[in-house]
Amino acid sequence: MYTQEEHHIEKGRLDPDALRIVERLRENGHEAYIVGGAVRDLLLGRRPKDFDIVTDAQPARIKRVFRNSRVIGRRFRLVHVYAGSKIFEVSTFRSIANGTVGNEFGTMDEDAFRRDFTLNALYYDPVESILVDYVGGFKDIAAKKVVPVIHLKDIFREDPVRMIRCVKYATTSGFRIPFWTRRAIRRDAVLLAGASPSRLTEEFVKILGSGVSSLIIPSLATYGLLDHIIPEAARLMDADPKFGPALRVELADLDEEARNPSKERRLSASLAAFLAPRLLGEEGLVADRQDSFSEALQAARAFLNPLNLPRVELEAAVLSLFERRNLNPNLRWRRGAEGEDEGPRRPRRRRRKGPGEAGQEGHASRPVPQGGSEPRPPAKSGPASGSPARPRLPRKEGPQVQGPKAGEAGHPELPQPGGEASQARKRRRRRHKPGKPADGAPRSE
Repeated sequence: MYTQEEHHIEKGRLDPDALRIVERLRENGHEAYIVGGAVRDLLLGRRPKDFDIVTDAQPARIKRVFRNSRVIGRRFRLVHVYAGSKIFEVSTFRSIANGTVGNEFGTMDEDAFRRDFTLNALYYDPVESILVDYVGGFKDIAAKKVVPVIHLKDIFREDPVRMIRCVKYATTSGFRIPFWTRRAIRRDAVLLAGASPSRLTEEFVKILGSGVSSLIIPSLATYGLLDHIIPEAARLMDADPKFGPALRVELADLDEEARNPSKERRLSASLAAFLAPRLLGEEGLVADRQDSFSEALQAARAFLNPLNLPRVELEAAVLSLFERRNLNPNLRWRRGAEGEDEGPRRPRRRRRKGPGEAGQEGHASRPVPQGGSEPRPPAKSGPASGSPARPRLPRKEGPQVQGPKAGEAGHPELPQPGGEASQARKRRRRRHKPGKPADGAPRSE
């Protein structure tokens, strides 16, 4: 255990919300510490990006203490505590009864011995200002070494992603990796081929936003890890002498923007910097022609395989590379007589009709008679397509009663047709059948 005079961590450098979470757990009778990368950065004089908290309270209990929280995870159940726009990860002490990848709850010392490297196994008590060290991590940080907690024959076989993290910690902190650890990384690098693509994608995104990606990516290639993370990028770094220097220039510009806290960090911008040497380096891939965007997007997916990056972010990254060359892939294209592209199709505009053209487009206007009203056009006998009219079928009616002829007096036993409703129905029929008058005589035009 190290006191304030020994570790020199000041309370003013802590996140006030993280401090309140620890104090709240202590008030409810639980142990609580700040752990992991936040303690490492505080000892190195850096500003931590996030604060992880560990406690002896189980996830259900943590959720009852904090109403603004959510239990996540299936294998490792954690609790996210929300404080405004910030999210704090609160985990429970884990046991080593079933190895370093088990999910049983345990004690604080067991939790320390199941962590990957000694520099991440330090526990800081912000209430008492005490640093708790079970594995010698405080001395390893002073010596600037990345030392594994778990035995070398098991640490990378249990979780191959730990090799990426080891190289990343050494590069970002300026630490050295001991000889036997470097040898184990080169020996077990092939195990990354069986790692989960989701976890590889998560580590890749963290590297792009670390601010030192221009150093981490070449280090991963040196240890043979990039061959199993992004095989196509590793192949181009060996085969193409222009790809490696161009990638370092793009990543250096990305790191400079990542270190600027005033600029917003977008995943699409990071992906565009990583994809630029591949897509812009091939002649004719990002060009002003039809289907160029779809081909570039397909090439980007093949280049980043087996990572499963968000589709929206990947499309935005490829689009930004087109915009870098002042191209707009969203324009429609037209083809010439020989099938060659003639350029973007101009949007079609409708011509406004004049006052004499409304309703009679394409037909000669008829003279309007002196009466002031235009003669009524004859009824169409066929459909609008101009096909000949079909013969009108006779109306099917029910059984009719033989009635008196027109002009004769009605039979006294039959009901006499008449009335206003009956006359109105007859008028409607005559209006719908202009070619057949009611009395059966031919209509005179």
